[in-house]
Amino acid sequence: MLSKFRGKLFISIAIAALIGVAFSLFANTEHLKEAFATFAYELLPIILALTVINYLMRFVRWQFYLRALRIEIPRSESLGVFMSSLSMAVTPGKMGELVKSYFLKSLHSIPMSKSAPIILAERITDVLALLIISMVGAYSIGYEKKVIVVFGLILLAGISVIANRTMSMKIIRFSQRFRFVAKWIKLIETAYESSHTLLMGRVLTVSTLLGLVAWFSECIGFFFVLDGLGVHLKLLSAAFIYAFSTVVGAVSFLPGGLGATETSLAGLLILAKIPKGASVAATFIIRACTLWFAVIIGAGVLSYMQRRYAVSLNERFENN
Repeated sequence: MLSKFRGKLFISIAIAALIGVAFSLFANTEHLKEAFATFAYELLPIILALTVINYLMRFVRWQFYLRALRIEIPRSESLGVFMSSLSMAVTPGKMGELVKSYFLKSLHSIPMSKSAPIILAERITDVLALLIISMVGAYSIGYEKKVIVVFGLILLAGISVIANRTMSMKIIRFSQRFRFVAKWIKLIETAYESSHTLLMGRVLTVSTLLGLVAWFSECIGFFFVLDGLGVHLKLLSAAFIYAFSTVVGAVSFLPGGLGATETSLAGLLILAKIPKGASVAATFIIRACTLWFAVIIGAGVLSYMQRRYAVSLNERFENN
């Protein structure tokens, strides 16, 4: 598994490097250097701490889902399983996070069909939480009512689709047309069929609230990044830009949202009349403190988990 992960990681790093070069040229290298030179680097510990809060809140949600499905494993082991999945943030649609299900199957013989719905539920509640933050942020910065209505309709539509099994299955089958989704289609269908408990009523409400806390902490981190660059936006304005851009990256199904998230972040900052150099610098810094920070931590924990439990996931990964 580690060798397979390294291959994907190197590809993602190469893509990120190309994106970095393109954005640097767009922003003017000299202006970008000036922006980095003025950044208040003493804010980095605070920004990274807020990112860690995001991970911890999502871990709490992971634990909540496990209890909802009556899956019991030691908490310390559960934390290792969850944190190892962060290394898969650079896989398309974060489908690599199914590594959590592989660990549960290998360590405790828990069928993947039972735990895989959690990964689907996590992605859905992440998007719901980010859309809520985007909608509140759009309202705070005085966007036209039409824009806010659109966000509201998207949110309601998302909840409606989740609740409507027939509609959801049609969308899942339609997505089979995309090659990078097709190989996972059977697993996605099984996961949705098994996820009714996680996507309705109290469980959906609580998990979405946990998602709100998790993602708003990263929005605050983005606010501090901007502040460190001398860019003074209101907190909810920064939250709108970060949350909306993260949604764009998520729905793009690109590895880690690479390209889509960066373009949205820098583009929205420029539309807010922030200089190109500061906009691109803010984009680079927040992505380093969120996406790549997660990959580094996750890779370390994944390596530890494999050594600690001597789990031969490589063979299982190949066979599935």
